[in-house]
Amino acid sequence: MPKKIIGLILFVFILATSYASGNYANDTYINNVVKTFGLPSNQNIKLLDIKDHQQTTDYTCGPAAVMSLLNYYGMLKDSQMNHATELKIAKEMDTDEDYGTNAEQIANWLEKNGFEVKYGTKGDVKLLYQNIDKGIPVLVDWIDWGGHWTLVSGYQKLGKSIDDDKDTLFMIDPAVHFNNVKTVYGLSTINPDRFQYMWQDSKGVEGIYVIAYPKDSKLVAGE
Repeated sequence: MPKKIIGLILFVFILATSYASGNYANDTYINNVVKTFGLPSNQNIKLLDIKDHQQTTDYTCGPAAVMSLLNYYGMLKDSQMNHATELKIAKEMDTDEDYGTNAEQIANWLEKNGFEVKYGTKGDVKLLYQNIDKGIPVLVDWIDWGGHWTLVSGYQKLGKSIDDDKDTLFMIDPAVHFNNVKTVYGLSTINPDRFQYMWQDSKGVEGIYVIAYPKDSKLVAGE
């Protein structure tokens, strides 16, 4: 078998394996997160290593969050994480300058660009934890800023349940630069119990989520 073909097969195998296991943050990343957000410890943190892109308009949080998703899966280069790419994706999604992007628009675009997609409503924190455990970040639309897309990238589990108010949810937030708060790696944090109550769009539709991963991966979304 030619060496080029062997090399290609090996590359695809490695890529699929990395998808299946997830790209989790290293100790340096986690310790910086703990320090920045004043977390009680670095224990029981499961956090995906995702590069953020900060939205450059007030209506493109959806495309910006999707860019972080694409980059995480190696389908968008760091050099492409810019304003031009953001507006290109927004145009292809038919993002509205007044109402932004809905879940169906995001899901349809991702399906056309090589992703397996599951989207819906009535999502819960358990769904987010299950997918992070599988190495799959989750796009969520919640009431922050009157309706805002972020990419859930991890959690810290310190309580027996989210009702104990000891857990922390991490999300790549494309509008974190608008906030006058400390951040690192484009992350925002929130108590997951509080988030569950805020997980609705401007019309009151609850638990909107989009789960997407490359079709050539071995990943299976959590239910």
